[in-house]
Amino acid sequence: MTQTDAQVIIIGAGAIGTACAYFLSRLGIKALVLERHYLCAGASGASAALITIGSTHPTSDPLDLLRFESHELIRELGNAFDPPIEMIQGGSLYAITNENEYRELRRYFDRTEESRDGFRFMEGEEVHRFEPILGPQVMAAYFNPKDFHVNPFRLCEGYLNAALHRGCRVEYGITVHEVTTKNGRVDRVITDQGDYYADWVVVAGGAHTPQILAKTGIEIPIEPARGQVIITEPCEAMTGRILFFPDHLYVKQTVRGNFYLGSHTEFVGFDSGITLDKMTVYSREFSRAVPLIGKLKVIRFFTGFRPLSADERPIIGPLPSCPRLVVASGHGRNGMCYSAGTGKAVSEFISTGKTTLPIKAFGVERFG
Repeated sequence: MTQTDAQVIIIGAGAIGTACAYFLSRLGIKALVLERHYLCAGASGASAALITIGSTHPTSDPLDLLRFESHELIRELGNAFDPPIEMIQGGSLYAITNENEYRELRRYFDRTEESRDGFRFMEGEEVHRFEPILGPQVMAAYFNPKDFHVNPFRLCEGYLNAALHRGCRVEYGITVHEVTTKNGRVDRVITDQGDYYADWVVVAGGAHTPQILAKTGIEIPIEPARGQVIITEPCEAMTGRILFFPDHLYVKQTVRGNFYLGSHTEFVGFDSGITLDKMTVYSREFSRAVPLIGKLKVIRFFTGFRPLSADERPIIGPLPSCPRLVVASGHGRNGMCYSAGTGKAVSEFISTGKTTLPIKAFGVERFG
């Protein structure tokens, strides 16, 4: 068995795993990150990295509190990490294309006070003056100035580089098969390169988390949700906003000028195949929503497996039967968005047994 000098082993080098490493390092806690492929290889690498909030102020919902804290932490870190995380702070625009959507979003806007803080509801020509690249079928839109997007690879790199600078280590090409426990403690992390041991283990293995923890006797209700993504060739900068459309479609333009078009969700296990018939349909929808996209070449299709929990909320916290075995997974489509808040909460729990934000609602025991 490999006895490391790390106090914590983190399984997975995606957004959640690297964020945990970063926040642990800020508390002086050394971690060893084990990753079977490379940095940001799984769902994180397929992410649009949209850092969004739904309103001006959080409610008392723990998920809302997590989202807001994460949003602020990432915004602050975006100015500190090297290399830069390519943060584009253009806000988001929720485009409305039919009367039902219009009535629903209008009611939502009218019962909030967000108009006092830069939030806007626009109709008709005002929408197209505000965002000229939208297609003519967009009849109204709701603008949220707080939202932004980043480069997912740069965010993970920023987390990890800062952690490495403080003594964290990472090993790539290590496939973790399972974590075993004995008498309420971590026994070992079993990998294809031998067994590892540390006092604490954080499982941030995304959609693979249930398999990693299968031998603990605790069922982790996470399944892979395949998302298919389209990347266009680059063009001149046309928008700094995240554009949302019906049916969970969204568009962002990267720093390099490529458009990222995503993404529907399918439950097909770990089948990573591209369904070209569906991609053709979605390409047409994107071209109608943003006509200039129809003039650009597609340079890449790819998939990612989002770890979606049974109630679509993250699973954060220790296993009841093993207090030093911590789960940090199940973030679904929002791993990037929740990464900083999750990393901070996990690091606080390992350091003191307490967290600034309430995470009890995210415990695996909620599933019975």
